[in-house]
Amino acid sequence: MFVRMKYNAALLILSVLLQSYSVSGFSSGAPTSQCGSLTPGHDLAPLDNSMSPFNVQIGATTVSSDGSLSIKIGSPSNQAFKGFMVQVRDDADNIIGSFPNPGTSGRHIQCSHKQDTVTHQSSEDKTSVELTWSPAKFTGKIKVLATVAVDYSHYYVKLESDLVTVEQGDSSPEPEPESEPESEPEAEPEAESEPEAEAEAESEPGSQALSSPVFDGCGQDKSCFGEPAGCESKSTCDYIFSWVRKGDKMVWEGFRRGSGYVAVGISEDPKMGNDVVFLCNQDGVAEYANLGKSAPKPATSTGGVNLISTENKEGNLYCKFESDLKLDSSEVELKANTEERDYHLLIAQGDGKLSYHGKNRIFSGEPLSLTVIGIAGAGSNLLLRLHGVCMIAAWIGCVGTGIIMARYFKQAFPGKKVGGKDLWFQAHRSLMMMAVLLTVVGLILVLVYTGGWHYSAEFIRKNPHPVTGLVTIILAFIQPIMAFFRPHPGTTFRGIFNIFHWSFGSAAFSLGVTSIFLSAYLSAVQIPAVGYVVCLVLYIIGYVAVHLTLSLKDMCQNKAPTEVHPMTTNGKMTDMTESDDVSEKSWKLHRTLLLVFIVFSFVIVFATSILVLV
Repeated sequence: MFVRMKYNAALLILSVLLQSYSVSGFSSGAPTSQCGSLTPGHDLAPLDNSMSPFNVQIGATTVSSDGSLSIKIGSPSNQAFKGFMVQVRDDADNIIGSFPNPGTSGRHIQCSHKQDTVTHQSSEDKTSVELTWSPAKFTGKIKVLATVAVDYSHYYVKLESDLVTVEQGDSSPEPEPESEPESEPEAEPEAESEPEAEAEAESEPGSQALSSPVFDGCGQDKSCFGEPAGCESKSTCDYIFSWVRKGDKMVWEGFRRGSGYVAVGISEDPKMGNDVVFLCNQDGVAEYANLGKSAPKPATSTGGVNLISTENKEGNLYCKFESDLKLDSSEVELKANTEERDYHLLIAQGDGKLSYHGKNRIFSGEPLSLTVIGIAGAGSNLLLRLHGVCMIAAWIGCVGTGIIMARYFKQAFPGKKVGGKDLWFQAHRSLMMMAVLLTVVGLILVLVYTGGWHYSAEFIRKNPHPVTGLVTIILAFIQPIMAFFRPHPGTTFRGIFNIFHWSFGSAAFSLGVTSIFLSAYLSAVQIPAVGYVVCLVLYIIGYVAVHLTLSLKDMCQNKAPTEVHPMTTNGKMTDMTESDDVSEKSWKLHRTLLLVFIVFSFVIVFATSILVLV
C-alpha cells in the first residue's frame, strides 16, 4: 500500500510539471513598441481578418472636429477575447485624435501624443469594448484600427471600421482670436522656470539635456529611438536616431555623444544579419550591408541615400540624410519596403571603422511601422538570458561533474561518509538535485517570458532548441522520480532500473548540452556566437578527455568503470556493496583530475554566462 501511494504521488507531481508547459500568460496591455504595427510580438502569424468574428462598429460616418465618435469592438455572438489595441488613423496612416476615457477594461498608452492609443489593462475575458474618440480639431478622412487577441496564439491585426469623415466644427475657428491674449501670460511662467531647470541640470550632470536638432519634435513630428530608455523626451540620449516620412523620402537624423560614428540598421528581426545599414560620421553618410555577426561591408546603394547635413557641435556628432522608402542592396537578400511592411531597427555607436557590436547597441522590441510617428521601445529579454544561465549552470556546471563522480569515484574515498552515506554518493546526489532545481528555475523564467508553449513548426525547423530543451526537462524530472522507486540491490528489477536510469541520464545530458549549443543561434537573444560556441566546444573536449583518461587508467589497472547507478564488473552490470582495497596513492590521479575538471567547468560556466548576459 505504501509503495502504491508513493507511485501515485510521483505520477501526480510529474503530471503537474508536464502540464506547466501548456500555461499561457497575458500581459497587462501592449507596449509602445507595438504602436506602429499593432501586432503582438508572439512570433506567430495573425489570423485572416476576412474570417474574423469581431468587428469595429462606429456611431456615425460623419463627425464634427469639435465633437466625438463612439466606438464599439466585439462580435455579434459575444465571443470572448483577452486583449486589444485601438487607434484612429488618417489617410496618410498618421495616428489622429485621442480617447478621453479608455473605458473600464482599457488604459492609455502614448504612441504619438497623449491618450492616442488604448489597450487592455488585464487578461480577463471581455466580450466587447466601448470607447469614445475625440478628433482634436482634425478634419479629413479617418478609420478606426483595432487588434483583437483571442489568446496568445490567435489574434486579428488592424481590423478596420468604415471610413469616417471629420468635418470642420462650427465653434473651432471662433476661439482663435481670443486665444492670442491668453497665450501671452502663460508664456511668462515658462520663462521663470528656466533657472530651475538649469539648477537641476547642474546638480545632475549625467542627466543634463543636450542641444541637438535630433531631439526637436520627438514623438510628435518624427519618430525617435535612443539609448538609454526614455532619453528621447529628456534630450539625454547617449546615441539616438530619428526618422520621418517626407513625401516619397524618409528623412533620418543621427546623434551620439562624442566623436566616432552612429549607425542604424533596418532588419526583419532583432538579430544582426541580412540588414541594410546607414552609418553617420564626420565624413557624411554611407550605406553598408550587414551579413551577420561580423564587420558590415560597404554596399552598392540603391536606396537613394543623400546627405543633407553633418556637424560636430560641442564635441558631439549629428547628421541628417534622406533615403528612399524602398531600400535595396545587392549584397543582402533584404528588399525593404517601409510603406508596406514593419521592420526592426538596430542602432549602434562605435569608434573607428564599422564593426560587429558586442556593446553599445540596441534593437527595437517589436517591428516598427517607420511611416507612423512614435517613440520606439527597446526590447528586453533579461528573463530569457537568466533562463540560459540557469541551464548552463545545471547541465555544464552540475550534471557533467555528477556523472563523472558516479562513474569513476565510487572507490576513491574509502571509508569517508557524509550523513551515513558514501561521500561519492552524497556528492553525486547533491549535484543532480542542484541541477534539477536550476532546471525548474530556468523553466519558470522562460515560461514567464514566453507566456507558454507557442512555437510554430516553421520556428522549430529553423532552430529545434525548444523541442530539445523540452525533452531534456522532461527527462530531468523523470530521473529523481525513477531514483525514488529504485529496487534494493540484489533484487530482480535492480538491473533493469540501472539500465533505464543510465540511459535516461545520458540522454538528458546529451540533449541538454545540444540545447545549450542551439541557443547561440536564437534570434530572441544576441549571444556572441563565436566565443560562446568555442567555450562549449572546449568543455566537450575537456569532458571527453577526462572520461578517456580515467577509463584508460582503470583498464591499465584491470578495473572496470562504473556507471551512475549501474555498477559494472568485467562488463556485467551488478551492484557494488563493498569498496575494493585500493591504496590512497592509486587514486591520486583520479582526485587531481576531478579537481581540475570542477575548476574547468566553473570557468566555462562563468565565461558562457557572461556572454549570455552581456
